[in-house]
Amino acid sequence: MSGLRRLGRATAWLFAGRLAGQGLMVLFTVVLAGRLGVAGLGGYAFMAAVVFLANVVTTFGTDMVLIRDIAATGRATGWSAALAVQVLLSVLAIACIWVAAPFIPGEGPVGIAALRLYALALLPSAIFSVASAGLRGVGRMGTYALVGVAASAIQLGATWVLLPSGADLTVVAAVLLGVQVAVAAMAWAACAIRIPAFRGVPPVRASEVVVMARASARIGVLGWLGVFYQRAALLFLAMVVGPAATGWFAGAARVVEASRAGHVALFGALYPVLAGERATVEPRHGPGESLDGVWPLSVLYAGAISIGLVVLGPAVIALLYGPAFAPAAGALTILALTVVPSIVATHRSIELLAERRESETLRALVASLAVLAALLAIVVPVAGWIGACWAILGAELVQAGALLAVGRRTVWPDARQGGPLTAPGRIADGTHELPEPS
Repeated sequence: MSGLRRLGRATAWLFAGRLAGQGLMVLFTVVLAGRLGVAGLGGYAFMAAVVFLANVVTTFGTDMVLIRDIAATGRATGWSAALAVQVLLSVLAIACIWVAAPFIPGEGPVGIAALRLYALALLPSAIFSVASAGLRGVGRMGTYALVGVAASAIQLGATWVLLPSGADLTVVAAVLLGVQVAVAAMAWAACAIRIPAFRGVPPVRASEVVVMARASARIGVLGWLGVFYQRAALLFLAMVVGPAATGWFAGAARVVEASRAGHVALFGALYPVLAGERATVEPRHGPGESLDGVWPLSVLYAGAISIGLVVLGPAVIALLYGPAFAPAAGALTILALTVVPSIVATHRSIELLAERRESETLRALVASLAVLAALLAIVVPVAGWIGACWAILGAELVQAGALLAVGRRTVWPDARQGGPLTAPGRIADGTHELPEPS
């Protein structure tokens, strides 16, 4: 099967899995709302958000490093060190949550106990993260997608069967913690079936953990800043303009986020392929199988999505949210213009990460974050909440431009040899050779 066909098949698996998983998550939210009521659902949302953000911290980029290394070397090594890093950070995060929980405003004894209990889910989440990275690294996207759908189904089923009506948050936390343990076991079993290296636990040396932590540090920082970058405008509006305008903005932003589902699937499949391609001077595809055509196709698809959102935006907002959210239609029109630069930036970031050039990606993200902060502070007081949409557009254009300005490199580190490799026939920035990377 050609490289493009394999990529298309992997993308289709991930896209189908994402759609199914999102649908099951919607049903889960509906069931949870029926069991808990509005106030209970709000308490769960806060608890889940805290643990989600903690999980971003504890993953620390080790999943991306693991995917890249497995795809580059063809060997599923390093996973035990990645798991050790995640477990150590998870224990630290759990301790911080336990200490900080009583000081969170508005949280009573039940909310504090539930948050402390659900924080323990970071440990099985570490196992799930490493197993998922292993499957993606060896290209088992179908298995990875099925594991994700099964995880959502288990969560929905457990909530439906085990959660009584009117349950307090501690019961919710206990049920969902059990779900996370079951999902982690399932993911590890699926990974062990597909990858023999996961069938035993090799000893982990402290030096290996340190090497993994250093390798993942910059990607970890990228993940933290990326989450903050995505949530900065919403947090700013919540503090400055109040709940109504924040709700309009959130409604429009959610539609744009959903429109990127196809690209999310594409990039999830593309990253390990690029990581393997960048690790060797020997071409991994034959004539007519080059992946160079993926770039213009993804940008054209992004342009079609942007045009569709601009044209159909008001109807989509009215259909999904009703007349009370009519002001969100204007926000959606502006945010639709961010789709193309956002996809360009993401695609280029994936390429740079595959080439082990995290520093250049990090600099572009820091620059765009600074632009976003400045524009939010300047534009929102003048234009009102809609100014946040223009601020995001400006920041996305800066990020895309900064990443496009980073030239393609013809020399990159060899993941297997530890030294530089030069890919013949690659020309970047108008020259035949580029300096050896530092």
